[in-house]
Amino acid sequence: MAPKKQKEKSRANLADDEALEWLKPRVLIKPEDQENVPEAELDEEVGRILTTINPQWVPDEVAFHYGQGRFVTKPKPTFGKAYPLYVYQGTAIRKDSDEAKAQIAAGYGMVGFDDAGPKRAKVKKSAAEEEEEEEPEAEPTPAEEAKAEEDAVGEEEKYQEKEPPVEPTEAPSVTETEVAAEGAEEAEAEEKEAVPEEAGDEEVFHIKPRVKKLANQFNFCERAALTYVYPRRSVETQTVPPPRANYGSTALQCIIFDYYQEDYAKKMREKEEEKPKRLRKKTTKHAKSAQQIHDEQLAQRIREAWAILERLVNQNIYDDIAQDYRYWDDPSDEFREGMGSLLPLWRFQFEPMRSHAVCDLQWNPHYQDLFAVAYGSLDFTQQQKQGCLCLYSIKNPAYPEYSVITESPIICLDVYKETPYLICVGRYDGNVCVYNAQLTLESSYQYKSDSVRDKHSNIVWEIRWGARLIDGEASFFSVSGDGRVVQWAVMPGELQATTIIALRSTAAPVPGPDGTLINVNSCGSCICFHPEKSDIFLVGTEDGAIHTCSLKYNRSYVRSCQAHHMPVYRINYNYFNNTIYASCSGDWRVKIWEDGRDEPLFMFELGSPVGDVKWAPYSSTVFAACTADGKVYVYDLNVNKYRPICVQAVVSKKTKKLTRIDFNRKLPVIVCGDTKGTCHVLKLSPNLRVMCKPPKKAQGIDQRTLQIMKLDKLLSLVRDPPFTPGVVDEKFEED
Repeated sequence: MAPKKQKEKSRANLADDEALEWLKPRVLIKPEDQENVPEAELDEEVGRILTTINPQWVPDEVAFHYGQGRFVTKPKPTFGKAYPLYVYQGTAIRKDSDEAKAQIAAGYGMVGFDDAGPKRAKVKKSAAEEEEEEEPEAEPTPAEEAKAEEDAVGEEEKYQEKEPPVEPTEAPSVTETEVAAEGAEEAEAEEKEAVPEEAGDEEVFHIKPRVKKLANQFNFCERAALTYVYPRRSVETQTVPPPRANYGSTALQCIIFDYYQEDYAKKMREKEEEKPKRLRKKTTKHAKSAQQIHDEQLAQRIREAWAILERLVNQNIYDDIAQDYRYWDDPSDEFREGMGSLLPLWRFQFEPMRSHAVCDLQWNPHYQDLFAVAYGSLDFTQQQKQGCLCLYSIKNPAYPEYSVITESPIICLDVYKETPYLICVGRYDGNVCVYNAQLTLESSYQYKSDSVRDKHSNIVWEIRWGARLIDGEASFFSVSGDGRVVQWAVMPGELQATTIIALRSTAAPVPGPDGTLINVNSCGSCICFHPEKSDIFLVGTEDGAIHTCSLKYNRSYVRSCQAHHMPVYRINYNYFNNTIYASCSGDWRVKIWEDGRDEPLFMFELGSPVGDVKWAPYSSTVFAACTADGKVYVYDLNVNKYRPICVQAVVSKKTKKLTRIDFNRKLPVIVCGDTKGTCHVLKLSPNLRVMCKPPKKAQGIDQRTLQIMKLDKLLSLVRDPPFTPGVVDEKFEED
């Protein structure tokens, strides 16, 4: 029995089978408002004319130059000898190119969208159809087969010669697709007659791989989906209104104060809770028993007793020096009028700080026998890793009363006048600290600046306490090599920094890496506040300028002058006249200035860099300076306006240098420090501390008034006479 000829289903027969719903032909859905473009317009070729004039071409393109501060012309790109005027990226490609051949081989543009997908499906046939298929068909003769092959070869060659272009056409209709599909099915069935068939009720699918359809910009379809619109619902509820009550009270000052205290305590508790657990104060852990408190009090009493005993022993050891300090005066002053001398008394030295330099020192304003010393290093090639803050008393020259080792060298310090146990220091690493001498030595600093956010980026050269803020907090100011003057507010538990002014250099701006001009900041070296006007201060810089600044106007300087040719080391106001101040510099000179004048009143050259200059607190015309060659110079402008009345070498200039000097406000002594960590206390001879005698007609005038009168008389001889216009002309007319 001959094998049954397989007859496959067309797409039209699949519409009745619900199981093959997904194989139904796809119908293109077009929007109603889509414009129908006729075939003539689609086939029409639109020509494009290329000209040398491009309306969108910018002949000269400019860009803003931040270095020059203006718009400049950008350089034009070069393309050899040719310059493109118009560039258009097209989508057409040549048929003989590799890309076109690859697209044709893949079926792009050659196969319709409906030609892809499943082509045949076999369904269960009826008995009549199977009988018709069993009838054999007449086989073609060999001659007919040869003729058919020749016709096929001829048509193929003819097609290759003509090779008409493929034009975009509309999708074939369903009927044409079915007819083409049936013809293809019959041809394939004849070729595969010898293939054995399986059970008649099985279905065979021949699916042609789907190809990507090229998008047509004129004929397209859109698909959209409509979601469900949920109805809106309103939900209402009614609550019980809150109870109301009337309250009245009298707001007294004490009640307001109590509420503020409670609110402040609440904020402190919340702030403490926000801290990590490891940083919170553990009150229960630090609670001391009665026995511990008794032991601490006993230890403190023993410590005080040992301190008194130590002072008694040192007083016996240095009895000769103590007697000279109290009673001895140089008798040679009676025979040399206008000249004086300095008597060396004690030498203070802390053994761990022998290799450090005395960077700053200051007498305590409340305790006349106590002075503070800052140990650091001024040799930046061999900078020390540690520093020290010490408090010395002339009652005990052997050992400091208070000493704290710091992580970084201390460069400057200042003692608070209102609370003399508070000392602020500036360090080499840019941080500032506040130490409380009343606390134990284990507590170290009480306040410290933030090493990351609030600190100087360079050495803190000088630090000074200022006036209290509006809220009553203490504040101090620091000047650093980074060119900033910063105000530090001593808040509960922390220091708050505020930049007062950034020092600007007179040098021309320097161009940066991208050509932007960068202003150069000036490095501050010293600061000094006006004795009466707390918002006015002077700042000395490393380029030798002295700027007068104000806290109320921090955008610019109030006044500025070029005072020295090298860094200004110190500035100090006169105690009796607030318009007179002295400055010293590394250019070997000490200058006396008056506010409002660009030229100094007096200028003295000492032959060596001057480290410090201070006015005497007991005389309006006496000041002292120390130099790098180990000498101390004492001047009295009322006695000699050109030469010092005392020049004395304190240390050897080969091994040591004097760095700082300071007058005691109540005792006739001065203290100066050197680069080897030693502090020298010297006593002034009688000729160096001569007081003014009141005139016979005014015996009741106090000493301060006499000192002011003496300085005014001296300044009247130095100041230029007031210029009166017309006086010289009248004199010549009379002649």
